[in-house]
Amino acid sequence: MTSHSEVKEESDTLDYTVPISYKLDHSGLPLIPQPTTSPFDPLNYPNVWLKYTILAEVSFLAFLATLNVAIINPAVVPLSAEFNIPHVTGTYQTTVAIGTSALGPLVFTPFANVYGRRPAYLLSVLIGFASAVGSASAKTYGTLVLARAINGFGPSAALGLGAGTVVDVFFMHQRGKAMGIFTLMLTNGAHLAPIVGGYVARDLGWRWCFWVGAILNGVMFIICIFLMPETLFDRPSRDADMTGHDAEDNDGLKHGQQTKFTGEQYVSPGMTRKTYLNRLWIVDLERPVTRQLRAVDFVVKPLSMLKYPSVAFPALYYAVTYGFASIEPALTLATLFTEIYQFDTVRNGLANGVSLLIGASLGELCSGPVTDGMMQRARRRALERGDNAPAEVRLQGIWTGAITVPAGLLMYGLTIHFATTFIAPCIGMAIACFGVQIVTSVCYTYSCSDCYRSRSNDVSQCFNFFRQLFGLTLGFYSIPFGKEVCTFLPTFCHSSTNTLQDRISVVIHRIYWHLYHHILTDCSLNVPRRALEEAVRGPERRMNCS
Repeated sequence: MTSHSEVKEESDTLDYTVPISYKLDHSGLPLIPQPTTSPFDPLNYPNVWLKYTILAEVSFLAFLATLNVAIINPAVVPLSAEFNIPHVTGTYQTTVAIGTSALGPLVFTPFANVYGRRPAYLLSVLIGFASAVGSASAKTYGTLVLARAINGFGPSAALGLGAGTVVDVFFMHQRGKAMGIFTLMLTNGAHLAPIVGGYVARDLGWRWCFWVGAILNGVMFIICIFLMPETLFDRPSRDADMTGHDAEDNDGLKHGQQTKFTGEQYVSPGMTRKTYLNRLWIVDLERPVTRQLRAVDFVVKPLSMLKYPSVAFPALYYAVTYGFASIEPALTLATLFTEIYQFDTVRNGLANGVSLLIGASLGELCSGPVTDGMMQRARRRALERGDNAPAEVRLQGIWTGAITVPAGLLMYGLTIHFATTFIAPCIGMAIACFGVQIVTSVCYTYSCSDCYRSRSNDVSQCFNFFRQLFGLTLGFYSIPFGKEVCTFLPTFCHSSTNTLQDRISVVIHRIYWHLYHHILTDCSLNVPRRALEEAVRGPERRMNCS
């Protein structure tokens, strides 16, 4: 019987031949990954309508998950008055919802990886509908907190599954733009929520903030039944049209090889009605018996990805940036602007929502499409050398966000502290959120799509878990801390923390990139190649060197 060590040694010495024919993109470069001939392969879904319909649905579900949590924020004052509690205590129901939304993907994602994305999305939206109804009907504050805990947990499936679904249906050269749209909607759900919540609370009462969430969840449930086909597909790990390594991680070329490709430009095939209806079943009919749900899949497996620097540092940087520049203003603005500027619920919602919405939307214009272009140019230059473009090229797009987030936070804190005109802190929030969206798009695409495509759902869970866990703590200390010392000091601390963490992350990734170029590409080193790669990048990321 062959031992494990013998199998590993054999796999390290296999000589895989480069394929003769490829499916090419519009630039004449091989598609990554190469699509299979199966009609159930989501890469073969019609590009014109179905792929972007799925993207729109998944993006709106992520938007809805964050909107459900934040829509009540402008109405904290009337909510607190009805239950006769302090304003700070009134924000705790939002804080609890933020915390439970970190746990939802840890349950839904392993379920979706076995039984399919579609049933997980449908179940998630259904729970979101029921819990929103419960929140709107709550008679005591304790009941409201319980309903809000479920309301944060239920709709959160898209927060963990959305990035993986984008990776399921789009090729690598399309994912920056697609991931940017997804992260823009994910971010702006919490930004548009105060605008909607402010008007609804003023005209209909704070309970209708939750009724609006229930209605939107109900509508999305009906839409998903008819327009959300299954995207889970068991792609061969060693495609016949690529090298023996992960088809996601290289172009199928050996170093020093000539880069003349033969093949044809890929044209998305049509989808028959039978295939479409097959993918609309509640469960994945194509699920192999080998795909089983295990207890270790719920927490241990996804969080084990944090042992890789290319997941841990982007996830931590994203969580801290998003928490300070997006979640904290949402939790504190209503209280601060009511006390300092005498704003009502509508003006609180507009000040919060419009500022963050404009900042995030402009930020996406400077992230997804730009970094896609950077990657394509780097890949073309690398192929001319017979090399592979490192995924770390995309991280060069993060610099704008690394500068604007601390600058916006400082402006927000200083102008609040000195009680300047209300427009000044709004501009500070917009500048910070501009940077947040750049950081979000770059980090998500780098870790989920460029580095660990086959584990994109697990990586996305790490991002969501860090973000929500960090945001959970902000509501408990931000306002008390600001009142105890001054409003400027917390934002100065937050800005300094964000800047320091950014510098540490950049240094780590510079070392990481140096190892890639000067060690991993040196085939003369007397070191077991796969052991070195796995030590630096992890077993899922390997490059080919002959």
